[in-house]
Amino acid sequence: MAISQYWVGQKPARPLSIDVRDSRGQALDVGFYTDYKVRIVGSDNEDLDLGNGSLQSGGARSGRFVFVWPTDKSLFNKAGEYLLQLQLTGPGVLDLTTTHTIRVREVGRVNN
Repeated sequence: MAISQYWVGQKPARPLSIDVRDSRGQALDVGFYTDYKVRIVGSDNEDLDLGNGSLQSGGARSGRFVFVWPTDKSLFNKAGEYLLQLQLTGPGVLDLTTTHTIRVREVGRVNN
């Protein structure tokens, strides 16, 4: 799994592509789910308020989504590792994707 890197205070202009894949790495058809939600956990394992960030489907059948970062605030208030996960729900089901690591750094600070 790739790691994204951002900076404290950054409000990214470029959206983040999310591809949902099965255990063999193949695109997963998630069209039978009825709701898709991004969850980001901060460096202290707290759920972040995503503000006006939004999740857009690039084709649920292909498992492709795009997360547009919020413009009303930065999600990155302190250095550390953040985790992004996609929540997929449907009638009587809740599935969660593997997490994606986001490393947030601060100029002049060494991250462990």
